[in-house]
Amino acid sequence: MDYACFGDVLAFDTTFRTNAYKKPLVVLVGVNHHHQTVVFGSALLIDESVSTYEWVLETFLIAMMNRKPISVVTDGGKAMRKAIKKVLPHVCHRLCSWHLQRNAFTNVHIKDFTSIFARCMFMRGSAKEFEKVWHQMVENLGLNENRWVTEIYGKRKRWVEAYLRGKFFAGMRSTQRAILRIRQNEVKADFELNNSSPVLSTKLSILENHVVTVYTKESFLKFREEMKNAELFFMVGLVSDVSMRAYTLSKFRHPNLKWEVQFSPNIVTLKCSCMMYESIGIPCCHMVVVMNVEHLEEIPHSCILKRWTKLAKMYTRSAPKNQTDNDMDRFVQYGSLSSMCNKLSYYAFDTSSSFLEAKNEIENLTVRMEELYNSNLKGKKVAGDGATSPNHVRDPNIVKTKGNPGKVNLESLKIVINVRWTPEFLQWNVHVQITGFQQYGQTMTTPWEDGDPNKYPNEKDMQSFYYSLKE
Repeated sequence: MDYACFGDVLAFDTTFRTNAYKKPLVVLVGVNHHHQTVVFGSALLIDESVSTYEWVLETFLIAMMNRKPISVVTDGGKAMRKAIKKVLPHVCHRLCSWHLQRNAFTNVHIKDFTSIFARCMFMRGSAKEFEKVWHQMVENLGLNENRWVTEIYGKRKRWVEAYLRGKFFAGMRSTQRAILRIRQNEVKADFELNNSSPVLSTKLSILENHVVTVYTKESFLKFREEMKNAELFFMVGLVSDVSMRAYTLSKFRHPNLKWEVQFSPNIVTLKCSCMMYESIGIPCCHMVVVMNVEHLEEIPHSCILKRWTKLAKMYTRSAPKNQTDNDMDRFVQYGSLSSMCNKLSYYAFDTSSSFLEAKNEIENLTVRMEELYNSNLKGKKVAGDGATSPNHVRDPNIVKTKGNPGKVNLESLKIVINVRWTPEFLQWNVHVQITGFQQYGQTMTTPWEDGDPNKYPNEKDMQSFYYSLKE
C-alpha cells in the first residue's frame, strides 16, 4: 500500500552497523503524504557486489508488482550505481547530500570549504551560474589539483540543485532519515489531520481555506510558506494570446532576477520557470502571485499532486492481467493487518481500561486465529526433522569485518586451562575461544626449579609462554 502511493521516490539507506552476522544492511525508504519517512523494505546483504545489489533491486520490484520509481537517492557507492543503471536504467539518480558534505569535510581541509560547498550544491541559480561560482571557488581556494574536488565536479549532474531542477524527488536530498517509531508517527499525524485544522494566517483566506481541505497538515504548511513569500514578488511584464498568458515577475530588492509563469486559462494550468512544482510537487510562490492576479480561489487541479493530499492513500490495487499472485495477496493482507493493529495500539494504550479491553480481545482473537491457522495446515506435507524446505532460510556465514573489529564481548569469551602435575614437570594446556573468531590453543611444559616440585617453575621458562598468549 505505501509503495503504491509513495513509491515514486526511493532512497537506499545503507548502514554498516555491526550485527550478529557482520553483514551490511540496506533499508529502502521513501516519504509519505505527511512528509515522514516510510519504509518499503530492507535486506541483509551477503556482500556489496554489483550482483548482490542487482538481486536486491530485482527482488524488490517483483514484490512491488514491477512498479519502478521515478527517482532514487543513494550514497554514491559504485556497486549500487552500476546495479541501478542496469535494473533501473531510466530513473533519475541523485547522490546523498549528507554523504557529500561529510566527504567534503574529510577530503578538503580548508576552513569554511564545507559550507561553501553546500551553498554551491543547493544554490537556486541556473547551471551556468553554478559553473561560474564553482570555478571562482576552486580558483580562490587553490583546489585545482585536489583529486576529490575534481572527481566530485565530474559527478555534478547527480548532486547540484541547478542540474537537478525539474526532476521529482519529493524534497528528498539525503538517505539519512530517521526510521524509528514510523508507524506510530503516521497514525498520530492521521489522527491530528482528521481531528484538527490549522489556523489561517494569510490575507488570501479563500485560497488558504481551500488548501486546508485538500492538503495534509505538513503539505499545507509548506504551501502557506509559499503564500507568504509571494508578497515579495510583483509583475513586471505580460505577454498574452488567445490560449496562454506569460507573466514576468521580479523580486523586491532583486530587480535583476526574473521568473516567468505561464497560465493557460482554457485548461487552467500553471507552469513556472523555477520548476519547484516539477521538483517537489508543491506550487511555488510565483504561481501564487499569478493565482492572485487571475482571481483564482482554488489551486488548479493540474497543480495538485495527489501524494501530498489527504486522499493520497485512497488506492485500489489492480493485479496484472492473467496473473494471480497468492504471495502478493498474502503480503498485502499482512501489511493491512499490521497497519490496523498499529492504529488500534495508538488508541488503546492511553488508559488502563482501554488497554485491558484491547489486550483481552487480542488474546481471544489470537487463540481463534491460531486454531484456524493450524487447521489449514492439516493435509499439508510437513518436513521431517533436519529436512530443509525450499523456502527455508539459514543463517549466513559469519565473515570478518573491515577495519577494527571493536571490543570483544566478554560473554562470547571462553578460556579453558588444564594443569597437569608430575614429579618432574608442570604442564599447562590453555584453550581460548571467542565466538566468531579463530580458536587458539597452546600447551606449555616446564620443569620444576632444581627438580623440587615444591618450588615454582623457572621464570625464564614461563616468560615465553606468557608472551605467546599475549600476542
